[in-house]
Amino acid sequence: MFEHPYFSQQLTQHDQEQMERAAARRLFLREHADQIVPRPAGAMRRMLRRMSGRAAGSTSRSAATARNATGCETATAR
Repeated sequence: MFEHPYFSQQLTQHDQEQMERAAARRLFLREHADQIVPRPAGAMRRMLRRMSGRAAGSTSRSAATARNATGCETATAR
């Protein structure tokens, strides 16, 4: 059996189009960097931030970030 060259040509063309679109998108973002506004943290991002803070193991750092985020201190387990 053999692979028909049309299929590999179509894949190559598709990959090149994707790379061109990605390059155009990067150029647009670079030119309009002053218009980019970060999204507010959603539920998933807040949850991942909390999980990574607990997994880090540094109680003073995670307590400080929890205190700054909520405006009050959190109780630590003994």
